[in-house]
Amino acid sequence: MFVTASAAEQAIVTQWFEKAFSPPASVEGTQFPVSFRYGDQPSAELVPTWECAYEDQAGEAFDRRVLTFADPATGLEMRVEIRRFVSYPAVDWVVYFRNTGAVDTPILADIEALDASFALPGDRTARVHHARGSNCGIDDFEPLVDALNPTPLHPQGGWARAGNPLVVASRGGRSSDTALPFFRLEMDGAPGVMGAVGWTGDVLMRFWRGDGDAVRAQAGMRRTHLKLLPGEEIRSPRILLVFFEGDGMRGHNLLRRVILDHYAPRHEGELLQTPISLACWGENRAERQIAKVRWLADNGIAVDNYWVDAGWHGDAPYQDSSNVFNSSWGGNVGNWYPNKVPYPDGMGPVGEAAQAAGMDFTLWLEPERVCPNTQITREHPEWLLGPIGGNYLFNLGDPEACAGLTDLVSRVLEDGRVTVYRQDFNMDPAPFWEAADAPDRVGMAEIRHIEGLYRYWDALRERIPGLLIDNCSSGGRRIDLETLSRSIPLWQSDFQCFLGFDPIGLQGQTHGLSMWVPLHSGACDRPDDYALRSAIGPGLVFCTPPNFEGTPEGYLTPWDAFSAAWLRKAADEQKTVRPYYAGDFYPLLSYTLADDAWAAWQCDRPDLGEGCVMALRRPKSPFASMAPKLHGLDAEATYELRDPDTGTAWQATGKHLMESGLSLSIDAAPGSRLVLYRRVEG
Repeated sequence: MFVTASAAEQAIVTQWFEKAFSPPASVEGTQFPVSFRYGDQPSAELVPTWECAYEDQAGEAFDRRVLTFADPATGLEMRVEIRRFVSYPAVDWVVYFRNTGAVDTPILADIEALDASFALPGDRTARVHHARGSNCGIDDFEPLVDALNPTPLHPQGGWARAGNPLVVASRGGRSSDTALPFFRLEMDGAPGVMGAVGWTGDVLMRFWRGDGDAVRAQAGMRRTHLKLLPGEEIRSPRILLVFFEGDGMRGHNLLRRVILDHYAPRHEGELLQTPISLACWGENRAERQIAKVRWLADNGIAVDNYWVDAGWHGDAPYQDSSNVFNSSWGGNVGNWYPNKVPYPDGMGPVGEAAQAAGMDFTLWLEPERVCPNTQITREHPEWLLGPIGGNYLFNLGDPEACAGLTDLVSRVLEDGRVTVYRQDFNMDPAPFWEAADAPDRVGMAEIRHIEGLYRYWDALRERIPGLLIDNCSSGGRRIDLETLSRSIPLWQSDFQCFLGFDPIGLQGQTHGLSMWVPLHSGACDRPDDYALRSAIGPGLVFCTPPNFEGTPEGYLTPWDAFSAAWLRKAADEQKTVRPYYAGDFYPLLSYTLADDAWAAWQCDRPDLGEGCVMALRRPKSPFASMAPKLHGLDAEATYELRDPDTGTAWQATGKHLMESGLSLSIDAAPGSRLVLYRRVEG
């Protein structure tokens, strides 16, 4: 079994759930974990006076509770839809506000979808573990930790809040731009709490030592100050909490299991696989793309997915030497039809070739950013916000526009036989939302846009069964609980866009992102085992680097960048270890980007009795060996370990591997070592 909930952890979540979401008879005794201001009064004073009803429904995967509060004076209704998971010490909820009255409501402001206190004596320490988001840097997804420790005021007693509040926030309107919307509360002598926020606009989280013996956590949108019109309804961000006892990685692995079992996208009940992809630039002739697909198939290279990126669309003059940095692809965002010069018959022939080769077909689009003088600006200017900074924002908050985009993109995907839809978003939407909001409707444009985004993605997945959505957004800037339930970030950072990127950055991304997000993909742009193993993870993208000075063919043909033999070996290795990355994840060394260190982690599938250890010696490391202690094994069992590079196999007990460690040597710097293991006895 994977990391699973203990009886004590289930008791913790049961107790918290009943205090947080009690039925109406005991509303005043609850610690209701949602707050807001309404008509300039705090919700803590108002909600206990409102009419309340509730409904419970038991299920196999989770029990559902719906709490409905109604203000008889103004007609505001608050509905809280809560799920308590049966197999995990976890609970999630979304709050809906609806105006059932005949006139506008008073101002509803400062909505915190999470506002909860967790008991902790004032003399005990607390820390918040969180992570950097994506900012196209080598430190994307770096693990971070901040103390929330009280400071004594004087020897006789009394405590002051130190380092409070800690604010963790995204920026620009994309949920993981700068900060990931996840956290872990570590509290001395108390259960730990994992948290995840589902909201694809701006997310703001605050943590501090509250008055008395508690740690307080808040999470919600950055800006809400709005009235609701008659009949109008809005939703809050989704909040997930997972309670745990023991070390922090137990909490992280419980969170990963909850996401995999209850959020990650599925088709007909089966988890969608994170593919092995080969990505090629879109401003490229169809016959070349088709030749690449056939080359992969003819050479027995186990690539799951052929990927055509930006540049395939619009009507700009075609150039054979195009790449992401010298092409006019950006000015054609809003022209969602194939360029007739390289694709005279559209994208269908490329998709059909991929299908015939047994591959999925990825196609890139960027529908929310719209450039001037494109098809959308000419035909439907009423669907746009802006312009600001030379761009328009496609207004997904407009139901007609959202439906129109769904029809348009569905046709593009169906005509191209596309099975993996790659959605990018290369600008900040927050300025457009702020410009669109009236003073008494602050936050409304963002709410409507994000609600529309979810409807749009859900509609695409309904129209095209089995469709996988690749969530990019300038590489990893929209990773949150709601996007993870509909998509997988196959291009986790735009750090990989730049020529000669340092594989150490990929190592840091795997370490940092895998703590919170179980499914994602790194990128390998060179036929080098160290670079490959720096990128290997739940998925993998092979991409050819821009060749600014070479011939067009030097850039455009992946068989020039990767030999068939190397690419075949690399894809087979990724395919071998991919199942292990969907298991429990354990960093074996502290996170660092230093070039004189090692990186190492373990991926364990206790249900299979198998797993792997990946170790990477960086270029300036003076150390040729180490012996990290493994985790999660059966101490009484015997394991067979195998080095696929040498074919060497040996055995060790789980007890030895967890207490004495796995002895690893890497002679080259940089260099790598992969060890596979499986339980053979016990």
